[in-house]
Amino acid sequence: MRPWWVIVPVRSGPGAKTRLATLPAQTRAAIALAFAHDTITAVLACHEVAGVIVVSDDATREKLQIPGVAFATDPGNGLNGALTAGVAIAPDGAGVVALVSDLPALTPDELGRALLLARESPRSFVCDSEGIGTTLLASSDPAALDPHFGERSRAAHAASGAVEIDSEELPRLRRDVDSEVALWDAQRLGVGAATAKALA
Repeated sequence: MRPWWVIVPVRSGPGAKTRLATLPAQTRAAIALAFAHDTITAVLACHEVAGVIVVSDDATREKLQIPGVAFATDPGNGLNGALTAGVAIAPDGAGVVALVSDLPALTPDELGRALLLARESPRSFVCDSEGIGTTLLASSDPAALDPHFGERSRAAHAASGAVEIDSEELPRLRRDVDSEVALWDAQRLGVGAATAKALA
């Protein structure tokens, strides 16, 4: 079986998480960084993961300070472009996984279950809690990842031939946070230490 390398694009700064509208820009930026920290920490602890590639700008890289990850420079041409930059430095022979960075309730065990299911298809994905977007896209062949993140990405990934993973038992992996309702739901599930500290 090919080892999985997980690619996590991370962006922070005043423009982060604008749908958390009741919070000041500086607070939103801190929370976005905390989401990413908890997401990456869970990925690093997952037994199915061989390595993690974070795609970010230099300022975000300095703020993250997470040992054990590789970094790629964000080319600044959108989420799909960032994922392509991550794929470019993935080791030969590895399977690749694109993962969003705002999964503060993610656990290593739940990600591991998803990645075991991902081995059943050459290319597969997990939809978000709303059933419209995508939180994870996996490909056994890095060259075939073909990400379509963005508006209605669930439909776009399905149309591109990726197989949807049955995600009924993956609530934490599906719970990305783009709104205050989603943040409440993530807290209900239980968020990681960095997010809990930022929210406090």
